[in-house]
Amino acid sequence: MRKLELFASLSDEQLRKVLYFVKALVFDAGEAVFAKGDDGDSFYVIESGRVEARVPGFLGSKVLSSMGPGDFFGELALILKQPRSASIVCVEDTICFALDRTDLELLMERNPDIASAIKKVAKERFESPA
Repeated sequence: MRKLELFASLSDEQLRKVLYFVKALVFDAGEAVFAKGDDGDSFYVIESGRVEARVPGFLGSKVLSSMGPGDFFGELALILKQPRSASIVCVEDTICFALDRTDLELLMERNPDIASAIKKVAKERFESPA
């Protein structure tokens, strides 16, 4: 996890504490991590693989973004306390690190640099047109 930009500023002790709460999840290509409208209960950081953020469209789903190692997603629903605004679908076999709402809030409270980075991306995603 030290290689992931989001966690690069953590001390060894802070990283050990984060690792205690993190779950590694493995997804197959084509598998959905979550669907638009689902409750936002976790935050994800991609360790390997690729995912796409998609929303339903008139002629099928529209791809909003493609993400790979080091990118994160799922923060918007947690911060805004709203349902998921898009579906996340794996386009390759993917491994993600996941933190639930409580653990993410604790991590952000104790690490202002991480909180700032997450909030910045959330704001950009919230303000970008779908």
